[in-house]
Amino acid sequence: MNYPIIFKMLSLVLWTTTVAFSLCAGVSQIYAAEVSEAEAMPSWVCAIALSAMSALAFYLPSRNAPTNIQKKEAMCIVGVGWILVSILGAVPYFLILACPFPDAIFESASGITTTGASIFGDVESIPRSLLFWRALSQWIGGLGVVLFFVAIMSFLGSGAKTLYMGGGESGTHAGDVSDYERIQSATMRILAIYVIISLICLAAFRLTGMGWFDGICHMLATVSTGGFSVYNDSIAHYKNSLIDWTVIFFMTLGGVNFMTIIMFLRGNFKSVFRNTEFKTYIAILASVSVAIAIILLHDKNLFTIDTWSNAITKSAFQTVSIMTTTGFATSNYQEWLPFTHVALFIIMILGGCAGSTAGGLKVLRGVVAFKFVKRDIVKSFRPRLVLPLRLNGKVLDTEDADTIMSHICLYSIICIFGFWVLAALEPDMSFSGCISAVVSCTSNAGPGLAEVGPVKNYGFMNGASKIFLSCLMVMGRLEFYSILVLFMPSLWRKFQ
Repeated sequence: MNYPIIFKMLSLVLWTTTVAFSLCAGVSQIYAAEVSEAEAMPSWVCAIALSAMSALAFYLPSRNAPTNIQKKEAMCIVGVGWILVSILGAVPYFLILACPFPDAIFESASGITTTGASIFGDVESIPRSLLFWRALSQWIGGLGVVLFFVAIMSFLGSGAKTLYMGGGESGTHAGDVSDYERIQSATMRILAIYVIISLICLAAFRLTGMGWFDGICHMLATVSTGGFSVYNDSIAHYKNSLIDWTVIFFMTLGGVNFMTIIMFLRGNFKSVFRNTEFKTYIAILASVSVAIAIILLHDKNLFTIDTWSNAITKSAFQTVSIMTTTGFATSNYQEWLPFTHVALFIIMILGGCAGSTAGGLKVLRGVVAFKFVKRDIVKSFRPRLVLPLRLNGKVLDTEDADTIMSHICLYSIICIFGFWVLAALEPDMSFSGCISAVVSCTSNAGPGLAEVGPVKNYGFMNGASKIFLSCLMVMGRLEFYSILVLFMPSLWRKFQ
């Protein structure tokens, strides 16, 4: 294990956090006239100092480290990096709000993993600078801290590809890039697209009537499919269907593979519309939205949803919000019929496209699993028939198919284990609440059902439950492997 290069890369991750804290301190200075911000400024100074000293502590002994990164170093950097950022990101909550450290860890992990689950019932009482940090942490976590600094640190050399591919967080497949120059340029293009979409989203929010602060915070949380709002009732606060559909559009875009967006912008429309994952993603969003809208129109208990336009707006917003694992809300879907709960729960598990900012299993894995099962059903009565798995018109490599099925099994095992642990930690929690909390955190979705529904929060849980769910968030965001390997002795063993 090359520890110097690990420390060097981790120092860059922590410098990213230092810069982010500095921006938050700038927001605090802008609103210095508010009493809460005057009290928050010393805490931001402490947070900046702590982050900078931590970065220096990692950098100084490793400044002359070689830049050759192997697979296991890359996975270690990504896994440890996300854990460090989650812990360091909890410091502002701990200092400014004086909340218990498990609460601070939960909120920080929820932000950096773009989960959007919260322990706060009244976010409107939180200082603006801390609300900005909640949103900014989601924007940074949208594509991953590691992806950011790999894109701009050219000295990584050939190690850039290993670090980019090794952690599992970028969502890009090995076939998308083949060498250092391509990984560098591809990463820069993705970052450019991410920034451009963010700016367009901000402009759209301003045109629909949001103020600058609201627009910036909601842009950061929408493009990243994070879901932290500056209001207790989320996007429902605006009571504006134009804002609702603007958010729907950018949440949908956030759930699309960035390589697909790049192909579209290049004019390669044929490849985009032949993309099985993209077509399935859009088809699921459309069909679930329409199905739920029909249910809402026929639910006699929902007196406020009495027109088709109102029903489709409400259903489309919640469908897109849950499937892209954003977590915004305009309705209390807990009051809807059970059919809608089942539909939302299923798409919460599925999530968005691979290579997007969304969480979940990913639509690509769902498509492959369906094809896998369909093939085996046919082979059950035609065992000699050779049926290769195809995706986008190409034969899917056996190793890739096995990896996808392995990930689905691992996701299921971790969720089942999570149900059991959370049920033990929270004995008074309902069955549906327990299951949805685990799935929501593992899929980085945010809200769930029952006790953790759209108008409730996770604040009622004890400290152990919050730490456990925080771990599930980070594991789900990194697709498990970069965290699980940290507990394998063979990772740390030095090989000659």
